[in-house]
Amino acid sequence: MKTHHLNWLIESGVYGSEIEPFAAEVRRQGMECRFVTYREIVKGPPPLPPGSCAITYGTYPTVRHAILRLGWTPGGWCSPENLDCTAYYPHFADFLLNQRHEIITGAGAIRKKERLFHTFGRNGYVFARPTSVHKLFVGRLIAEDDFETAPAPTRYDPETKIVVAGPRELGAEWRLVVAHNEVIAANRYAEGGTRSVAAGCPNEALTFANAMFETVGWRPDDVFILDVCESTDGLRLVELNSFSCSWIYACDLVSIIRATSQCAINWRLYK
Repeated sequence: MKTHHLNWLIESGVYGSEIEPFAAEVRRQGMECRFVTYREIVKGPPPLPPGSCAITYGTYPTVRHAILRLGWTPGGWCSPENLDCTAYYPHFADFLLNQRHEIITGAGAIRKKERLFHTFGRNGYVFARPTSVHKLFVGRLIAEDDFETAPAPTRYDPETKIVVAGPRELGAEWRLVVAHNEVIAANRYAEGGTRSVAAGCPNEALTFANAMFETVGWRPDDVFILDVCESTDGLRLVELNSFSCSWIYACDLVSIIRATSQCAINWRLYK
């Protein structure tokens, strides 16, 4: 069925040439797809009038502006209040990779570095990441000597929080796309901490995701990203991410675009 009234707006210069098959599949399924710049979205005039059914896909500032300011439905999927670790960690506590962790302001973490490394450090390293979906620095292992500088961007906002946890040994990591309350596509994106992209995921990862959904009724968004990994404790939840601001590597484009487009149309009809 043709759905010309649904528009996909992809931010230019974010995903390089890898985005071309994505855009081609949107058009193949009968929808409008255009590339837009941050300036077009934020400074205007907007590429679509208010009330348009549209999905934006790009960087966090662009997507959030489209959702909040342009009056499109749904505009995209990126709910920072739900995708913050402080919001979803309690819901998925039993499934988390970093079950043992501390959430603390970036400034506080720098002041309490000695205690944090005593509690979580291993071989002179801890893992740290911002709690926010708008990541001010990349989550990674940080050496004790570098700990004052790694979370430095968080100093500009004393309320910005980070997660500190112990280093973990990981096997494969998979990205699962969730829509209609089910996994619609998946792929591997890393193996042993190194980028390793391959389509699909094992049945065990799907079973793990479904077990979480059966146990936890809360969802961060109608469409979102779920990252799952192999660990010494079995399969674990690495993190949740927004759909509209996350790359999907080798996930099945046909399934993703069909399901997310239907979510957008349903959102327009029923919300």
